[in-house]
Amino acid sequence: MIDGLGRREMLGAGLGLVALAGCARSGSAQGGNSKLGKQRSVAFAIGTPGSDFVLELSLGCADAAEMLGWRFSRVLNAQPTPDAHINAIRQAVTARNDVVVTVDWYQAVIDEAAKAKPQGTSFAIVNSLNNPDTAAKLGLPFVGQSPRESGRMLGERIAKALAAKGVAQGAVLVGNPFPGSLNVEERIAGVGEGLRAVPGLSLLSFADGSAGDAAASVALYKAKIGEAGNVVAHAAAAGEMSAVPLLKALDELGGTAAKALVAGTVSSLKVLDFVKRGRMAFALDENLYNQGFMAVLLAWGMLERGMPSTSLTPASSWIDAANVDAAIASYAKRKEAAAAYGLS
Repeated sequence: MIDGLGRREMLGAGLGLVALAGCARSGSAQGGNSKLGKQRSVAFAIGTPGSDFVLELSLGCADAAEMLGWRFSRVLNAQPTPDAHINAIRQAVTARNDVVVTVDWYQAVIDEAAKAKPQGTSFAIVNSLNNPDTAAKLGLPFVGQSPRESGRMLGERIAKALAAKGVAQGAVLVGNPFPGSLNVEERIAGVGEGLRAVPGLSLLSFADGSAGDAAASVALYKAKIGEAGNVVAHAAAAGEMSAVPLLKALDELGGTAAKALVAGTVSSLKVLDFVKRGRMAFALDENLYNQGFMAVLLAWGMLERGMPSTSLTPASSWIDAANVDAAIASYAKRKEAAAAYGLS
């Protein structure tokens, strides 16, 4: 269907591109040339159902395209399978877009980029780069967090929060909805590294099944918590996907299990609501909107200014009780902007 933490030097480079785009519109004309070059087309292509994750990345792309005077479209294939993802990408290429922005979940994504390059279609990768070596050979720009680094940050903060409560022993449970996926495995490994700040804490990871069946995942969480017996905290490292069945499992277990600290990553408004209601102590927001926005600007820089391919890490930020209301208000603004583009 078409329709304040981080690497500051990288962020500074991205903001420089934003400044250029901000003064872009003078002299631009539909179908013609401007000071920023000719009008181009960019598509965000992904094989997954519509979600807040998709909306945030899409809106970032759409806003950057609007500032550049480019045409923007989105290609969604609602089946969360490798074939659906690749088919969405092929649709975007067949439509002769100048740039395709997508997520590198599978090697086949890079293969499609390699086939499209001689036809004049450039690619930019956002959020997940599971095949960095082959992507680098093609000169594909990437905008997103290092999953290892963000996982380590999450683990360190969990360890610190537990230590403040006097908890120095026990397991931190992390569900994995996509075993074998490099970005998820790296994030979980990073959580384990961060937990080493308190030597008595250990990482306990398992396949939580949340990507396939949320109801079955609840049962898996309950069984794993009961089996482990000493779970003192949970890291919902896959955002809403893992947080929903995890929190339901804790509610059903009740007692001491329900009092365990829960933290995670922000992938949706629902996660922000969990923080607001105290269901989650805190969450790391990787700023998906910025990822989509800056990916389009990097593609523009390569096409119009001959800039080399680069990887860029937008700043991430912590969401907790102190700032969750502001985060929700910001999210509401972006939802309104998305609606103006016809995105949902």
